[in-house]
Amino acid sequence: MEQFRTDKIYNADMTNLALSDLEREAIAEALDDPSVDDRARRKLMAVRMHDLGVPHGKIAQTLNVSDDTVTNYLKLYAAEGISGLLDNRYYQPISQVEEHLEQIKQALIEQPVATAKEAAARMKQLTGVELSESQARRIMKRLGLKHRKTAAVPGKADPQLQLDFLAEELLPRLEEARKGERRVFFVDAAHFVMGAFLGMVWCVSRMFVRSSSGRQRYNVLGAVETRDHDLVTIRTTDSINARTICKLLEAIDAKYPDEEITLVMDNARYQYNKQVQELAASMNIELLYLPAYSPNLNLIERMWKLVKSKCLQNRYYESFGEFKAAIDQFIVDLNGGNRDALRSLITENFHIPRIPNY
Repeated sequence: MEQFRTDKIYNADMTNLALSDLEREAIAEALDDPSVDDRARRKLMAVRMHDLGVPHGKIAQTLNVSDDTVTNYLKLYAAEGISGLLDNRYYQPISQVEEHLEQIKQALIEQPVATAKEAAARMKQLTGVELSESQARRIMKRLGLKHRKTAAVPGKADPQLQLDFLAEELLPRLEEARKGERRVFFVDAAHFVMGAFLGMVWCVSRMFVRSSSGRQRYNVLGAVETRDHDLVTIRTTDSINARTICKLLEAIDAKYPDEEITLVMDNARYQYNKQVQELAASMNIELLYLPAYSPNLNLIERMWKLVKSKCLQNRYYESFGEFKAAIDQFIVDLNGGNRDALRSLITENFHIPRIPNY
């Protein structure tokens, strides 16, 4: 059994009793173990406080023991390591579940937990070993799990269909784009309703953002390109329809004549319109339709989030004209000085949803 102990020799003033990171971790693990009794906890705390530079007198006062007792705790640790501080002379919390780590990881992947308390209960169910919440959290981090916010995905999304589309349709075209043989645009519309776009801020008390009355909408049909990160938009207060899509096709064809072009778009009915398909065919523009319920594969969705967060979130515009002007200016800047923002967002890093088996 491996024991943690100092490499330096104990002397009278204890100045040489310095802990390594591994020793500190072992003490933290022991302090988190619900099976460790109060007397052993005092010993562990004495060593850890000494390592932090706390004077012996202050350690003794805090732990309600004598100065000599503190010294004896430190001598015991220097001589026997952490096992010397524990009444049962044994402590290996991680090793108790070591042989079950892969089983734990698989169980938590298949059915994620929301809290460390749930994780500890699941681990006890799988291994019979009782762990504290802190210990369960450490084990999850060791296994590569992170506490992440969940994201919404359409209920009818088909992850396998998305994977097949990505491998067989989308990635080959993106590879051609990287070679300069094609331009791939991701197309979608955003509908900005004038009002309060609320977001998180650090503040002393809750902050209130003024919100405009009415439901005026500014609609933007956009196409963002993956190679040079160009952005083509049609902005209007009218509804987005087949005619708007045709205007976008004409703008792209005029800007990139005689190039192989693919537009990746969702399954909105107006994008399947016969007029749209005939115009695209006449321009030799390929329309590549995403699988149903696959907004996660449309890279332009990231851009719309950027517009909302940087241009509209926690902002108040007195008039609809100011509201539109702010959106227009931000979009213009994305083709200019803020193009780096698009480069960082429009990357070929696609997220296929993993839906837990609840």
